[in-house]
Amino acid sequence: MRYRQTVLPAFVIAAALANPALAQEDSENSIVVTAQRNNATEIVNGGDAGVLGDKAAEDLPFSIRSFDETLIYNQQPLTIGDVLDNDPTVRTTYGFGNAAEQFVIRGFVLFGDDVGVNGLYGIAPRQLIAPELFDEVQVLNGATAFLNGAAPGGSGLGGSVNLQLKRAGNQDVTRVTANFVGKGHIGGSFDVSRRFGSAGEFGIRVNGAYRDGEVSVDREDRRTQVLGAAFDYESGPFRAVLDMAYQEVRVDALRPKVTLSGFIPDVPESDANFAQDYTYTELRDIFGTLSLEYDLGPDTLIYARGGLRDGDEEGIYGGITVTDPVTGDGTSGFHSFIPYEQSNQSIEAGLRAGFDLGPTTHEFNVGGNALWQEDRTAYDFFSPFDTNLYDPVQVAPQPTAFAGGDLDDPFPIAKRELTSLFVSDTIGFADDRVLLTGGVRYQEINVDRFDYFGGARIENYEKDRWTPGRRAGGEAGRRPVALRQLH
Repeated sequence: MRYRQTVLPAFVIAAALANPALAQEDSENSIVVTAQRNNATEIVNGGDAGVLGDKAAEDLPFSIRSFDETLIYNQQPLTIGDVLDNDPTVRTTYGFGNAAEQFVIRGFVLFGDDVGVNGLYGIAPRQLIAPELFDEVQVLNGATAFLNGAAPGGSGLGGSVNLQLKRAGNQDVTRVTANFVGKGHIGGSFDVSRRFGSAGEFGIRVNGAYRDGEVSVDREDRRTQVLGAAFDYESGPFRAVLDMAYQEVRVDALRPKVTLSGFIPDVPESDANFAQDYTYTELRDIFGTLSLEYDLGPDTLIYARGGLRDGDEEGIYGGITVTDPVTGDGTSGFHSFIPYEQSNQSIEAGLRAGFDLGPTTHEFNVGGNALWQEDRTAYDFFSPFDTNLYDPVQVAPQPTAFAGGDLDDPFPIAKRELTSLFVSDTIGFADDRVLLTGGVRYQEINVDRFDYFGGARIENYEKDRWTPGRRAGGEAGRRPVALRQLH
């Protein structure tokens, strides 16, 4: 059972204190306050700890916070970055001039490519992620290479983010929601969950969302449509879940990043947009996972999970470099048209066993995982033109300055293969009031890069490393074995 922290808004507490019917003197030295719970918005202390499984915070020597679907439902964020803004250790920033989010956890960057889904790398959409598909957004602070393996993008030194797709629970759900962002951006979502069978062994959950319109930035239009489905089976010692999801996002006239040359100019109006009308980002992702578990005994299970993702994106991206901080004059830099396709496959399998050995308890984990990625892309950079930060000039797309690859049918530019093996043991002393976790992961990384002009292999990177994991915890107060991963 995870510890749950309920968040109440200030106006609820203030109303409870101010209303004599709600706050009354019970005795000379005490005041009794009652207040209505605010729609069960919760932050969960605990989550998916990689090789250690799904754990409560008190059983982990790591800091994990999980923002659950009630927070997403109440806040109605547009992206995962809006959810992560609730975490003081995470800062959300732009990507590289296109419509993309990257995150900074405890001062270290985390690329969108390195966000996990259901405990697997390479499955999440890589630029923008719609939050309606997910039951939990989990943030782990600290080094995670031992727990999850190496992130394919090479980031995540300060922490990681894992997303859990929605699945059928014990209670039926039928929900239709309308939302709006200002007067120009409206949409809606639906969420249906049911369990079937004599003992409720079959579950299905289907949810989706659509929204479109201009946001707070002038002329910047965002359209998002998502659809997700989960099918699960749980009977006796066997459990299985199939998750599938579709996401399509388009952003037109994204306000671009500003590059400064010299002093800092006056800040434009908050809704000002210096993008060209023809710039856009279009993202399409199909992804899913299959998770299997089988109990070999009361405290022993074997598990396997695998995931696939097919991503297709393209866009015309731009920027502005300010050369005169007084007048706001500058250049557009090199606008670009870049198609990008990616195919990923990820698998993980292992065994988790709990047993007693003399005065100590043990939770033993052993297994391995693998990830295969293929990037196919090309580029076409346009000639720069003069513009102004405060009075941007709208022009037609400029002639090509330089290009590479096949714009109509991009061929592979990079292939990555990451494989690893891991083993760990969590030892409990003094009736599990003190926990000691030790382990090691062996990681291999193999990357091939290919020429944009002809597709010949031009570089190979192949390295292997041992990653230790040594952590101590205390005052858990109960056995650390939490074997089941599916929830």
